[in-house]
Amino acid sequence: MRRFAFWICTTILSMAFLLTIISCGGPKITEEPSAHDLFVKGKQLYEKGKYISAQERFKAVVYNYPGAAVVDTAQYFLALSYYGNKEYTLAGIEFNRLTLNYPSSPYFEQSIFMKAVSFFESTPKHYALDQSDLVTAIKQFEDFIVDFPESEVIPDAQEYLKKARTRLARKYYQNGITYSRIGAYRAAKMYFQQVIDDFTDTKYGPLAVYQKAEMDYHIKAYKEARTGFENFALVFSDHELVKKAGERAAKSAFLNCKSLFEQGKLDSASECFEEFQNAFPADKHVGKAQKYFRKALEQASQGSSKENVGT
Repeated sequence: MRRFAFWICTTILSMAFLLTIISCGGPKITEEPSAHDLFVKGKQLYEKGKYISAQERFKAVVYNYPGAAVVDTAQYFLALSYYGNKEYTLAGIEFNRLTLNYPSSPYFEQSIFMKAVSFFESTPKHYALDQSDLVTAIKQFEDFIVDFPESEVIPDAQEYLKKARTRLARKYYQNGITYSRIGAYRAAKMYFQQVIDDFTDTKYGPLAVYQKAEMDYHIKAYKEARTGFENFALVFSDHELVKKAGERAAKSAFLNCKSLFEQGKLDSASECFEEFQNAFPADKHVGKAQKYFRKALEQASQGSSKENVGT
């Protein structure tokens, strides 16, 4: 009887000990977080500015739960997390991924806009550095404005587009200035023409028109220079360079007439000097123009007399 009781006690203690080991030291089964839980945690981290930690949660949703209802939202916030961390190139890639993989997402339109913003922000801020991404951004902003004219971010897109175009215009304009300073006027003229053709609506447009006329002046294309300065004054009548443009137009006109005279084109020169006096009656070169005009008439008359004598 005592042996039986001892056996019972020993068995009970052994079972109790085994249960203790199982309950304390055995493996615990943990439930895997859902896509929604991961997203909520990621968004909390994102709102606290902990972008790298947030990225990990959003990636887990995107890569592990491709069919979840929240996956496109996670994709969007993944891109925003890169953007918030100033990783603009990666942000652009993720925004683009949303537009490709989730075209029916409510974040589709915003992602197209933010993709363009990411290209803009990834471009070096100094105009003299590589602006390749800026060209891409300009095209994307232009397309966005056309494709989503009713979007609430249209004003923002237009502002970004203006900034991007102005920065690129400045790059080409400064290239022109650099070439003009070393006397490469024809090369400079090409850059100013590019600004005129593509960026007239920026503040560098009028400056390029003026500088192109200056380049014509320096290569002694005085007729074209006069036209350029006069067009500048006509189109940009409120610009601070209008007065100077008028003076340069007059000097270009005078030098064009003088050039004709020196080339022996006396009839053309006399007509040119007469037109100059009518067009610029108050210019400081009028006195010289009158003298050249009389010389041209005299020499033309003498030439005619010699021809008559010869016949």
